[in-house]
Formats: sequence, C-alpha cells, structure tokens
Amino acid sequence: MAGMGAGQPIDVLDINGELIRTIEFHAPKHAALPLIQSIVNELRGLDKAGDDDSSSSAKNCLVQSLARTDNAIRTSGVLDSILGTYYGGRHDEFWSRHPDTWPSLMMKKS
Repeated sequence: MAGMGAGQPIDVLDINGELIRTIEFHAPKHAALPLIQSIVNELRGLDKAGDDDSSSSAKNCLVQSLARTDNAIRTSGVLDSILGTYYGGRHDEFWSRHPDTWPSLMMKKS
C-alpha cells in the first residue's frame, strides 16, 4: 500500500508494483480527540463534562482514560511484526539507518 495519509486514497499494489485497486474513504475528523480529551481530563482531575467544580460530585465521577498499557504493548508488537520486514527489524537504531539499507527498498532495486 502506498500514499497513506488522513483522507487520502490508498493504492493497493501487487508484488510487481502494479495497481490492483484504489481505496477511497473519508477520514473522520479528530479521530483521536475523544481519547486525548479523556486522558487530559483524567490528568487534570476533571469530570466527563470538563468541570472541576469541587462542590459537585465531580470527584465521584472522574473519567478513567481508555488508554491501557496492555493495549499499547500489543499494538506495538503488531506494528513491529508488520513493519519488521520493511525496515529490517528494530534490533538496532533503525531510525538512523539510511533508507537504502531497508530490505523493502533493496528488493525494489533488484
């Protein structure tokens, strides 16, 4: 797949780089905003509405963020397995390697 980005079409290519199809979609606005807002509210000690009125029952209804470490670790593992063959693994400082050393790009040159 190539050209991934918010609201941009995705080209699905075969092993030879030939276009199979293009998938178009409308990306939702602010897809991460509810999660980010819940984390910010939790850190600031705010209730669901964002009120910090200590005279109300806000302290009894604090929102706990939806972010969980087990989800983050699982997601990281999935991304590592998907991108491992592309970048050649993360066993070293892969981000500082020149892109010409990435196995995926070396295969395209051959």
